[in-house]
Amino acid sequence: MNPLIIEGKEKTPFFKLMPSGELSFGGTSIPEDAATFYFPIIDWFSDYYRTPGEETQIQISFKYLNSASSSMIHKIMHMLGRLQETGKTTISCQWYYEFEDTDMLDFAKSMQDLAPEIKFTFQAKSD
Repeated sequence: MNPLIIEGKEKTPFFKLMPSGELSFGGTSIPEDAATFYFPIIDWFSDYYRTPGEETQIQISFKYLNSASSSMIHKIMHMLGRLQETGKTTISCQWYYEFEDTDMLDFAKSMQDLAPEIKFTFQAKSD
């Protein structure tokens, strides 16, 4: 399994997905076609599900997600929640959000509700 590294751009987020279990992603996600953009990412997570690292550490720091991107992140977190249930890996997620962005914090907490087996921590940041 190979790493997947996608550089963030003006309308698309960065992803750094390492087979060892170090996963980070974030930025702005308003791609023209979210399904096409996220397909290789979902595919990578499907492969990771079969052979995860012993520990999976996720760092997420989105500034903005449109509704189509939110749906894709929902799919990823659902998949990770199912992975945690298998006992193949221990997953923790550090979710960073802008200090005054309560909508992003609410979204992050909804992901925690979706995958309660994952240990989430939330941290406000200010630029």
